[in-house]
Amino acid sequence: MEIKEVGQEPVVQNQLLQLWTSRKGKTYEKLISAQLSCRIMFSSLIFYPSLGYNLLRNRLQPSTWAWYNRVDDTMIIGALPFQSMIPELRNENVGGIVCCTEEFETKSLPTSMTKDAWESEQFKFHSVPMQDFTGTTSRQNIHSAVQFIEGIASEGKSVYVHCKAGRTRSATVAVSYLMKRNDWDPNVAFEHLKSKRPQVLLRSAHWRTVNEYRRFLDGLKREEPKLTI
Repeated sequence: MEIKEVGQEPVVQNQLLQLWTSRKGKTYEKLISAQLSCRIMFSSLIFYPSLGYNLLRNRLQPSTWAWYNRVDDTMIIGALPFQSMIPELRNENVGGIVCCTEEFETKSLPTSMTKDAWESEQFKFHSVPMQDFTGTTSRQNIHSAVQFIEGIASEGKSVYVHCKAGRTRSATVAVSYLMKRNDWDPNVAFEHLKSKRPQVLLRSAHWRTVNEYRRFLDGLKREEPKLTI
């Protein structure tokens, strides 16, 4: 007859489960870390050719492929800003920067501007990092960026909203701001933006983001107290 110690079996099973979970977790963390490293490496590899393409287009077609464009009295949308642009941005009454790039992009060139560099020049700074080409962000991050623009606008200043090329990531924020400011639908806001900056482009993920933000704005409108006469 086999004798078992009471409670010993569940303890052993629990220890084995913890060990397996721990190893599985570490393996998963390593996998995620490897995927992240590959993504950053890929983004870095395509960053310089893509930036060079936009610099060339701007040089060859300055009227149709401008480095930046004013959208309205409160917002400018454009490509990656450089230190040499600071006097120009001051002339445009810019008081805030919304950066839609990943951190490595703002450190890619000696003349590009980081958060600390902007703040040392007395510009307010807000970051909404998104992966280039297909990356987007959450509705909460979009709303935070829109509120930042509103805050700068309330001071009588403009905001420079940028990504690397000023086409997609920055356009996602710009469209969202236009929707809130003017109570526009996404397609109306996008067409207005495109009339100011022809090269803007929203892909499927970005359309989902702005549509979600439109639904959020509609929800806010429904929650507003109705005035009674």
